[in-house]
Amino acid sequence: GRAAATTCVDRQPDTGKVGVVAFGATALVTQQPTLDRAAVTAAIRRLTPSGQTSVGTGILSALGAVTGKPVTLAAAGAEQPDIGWYAGSAIVILSDGEETGGPDPLELADLASTAGVKIHTVGLGSTQGTQIKVDGFTLATRLDEELLKQIAATTDASYHAATDAAGLTAVYDAIELGWTVRQVPHEVTSWVVAVAL
Repeated sequence: GRAAATTCVDRQPDTGKVGVVAFGATALVTQQPTLDRAAVTAAIRRLTPSGQTSVGTGILSALGAVTGKPVTLAAAGAEQPDIGWYAGSAIVILSDGEETGGPDPLELADLASTAGVKIHTVGLGSTQGTQIKVDGFTLATRLDEELLKQIAATTDASYHAATDAAGLTAVYDAIELGWTVRQVPHEVTSWVVAVAL
């Protein structure tokens, strides 16, 4: 996960702000969007594995990093809040696990879409499942590829499966290329990398 996130950051243009959100059972903005690539890389290095994967919580915190203010979902059945318009900004979700609870990631994808924020998703690992060690315990995890595809589709973004370094490079080149040809209404494009470890 750390190597994938670092590769993502390294492939982005110097003019784009990049932030980092780590998510497991909870989510934390470990680096606000910045042009300082060294700070972003250091934030990624500090990440540690977790046995949970709340994709919705990760998206919620990432939207907060993009907007610069707390973002919350409305109660069930109520109209979702207007968080503003942030076209030209995007979130890249890197996940190797299945959804384990928290806010509905598809509702949050809808919210991101209405704000003009794309959510590109990258699936790490295997849909057949694997085991990871966290704090001395062995946990089973399985890539939830369908959820990641739905999140990307909802925000008119892309899903990519990445199984090795070469695959990751191709993924990030594809994402950057898609952004390069878009005309955006402001000069600085913000990126937030949400990393599930």
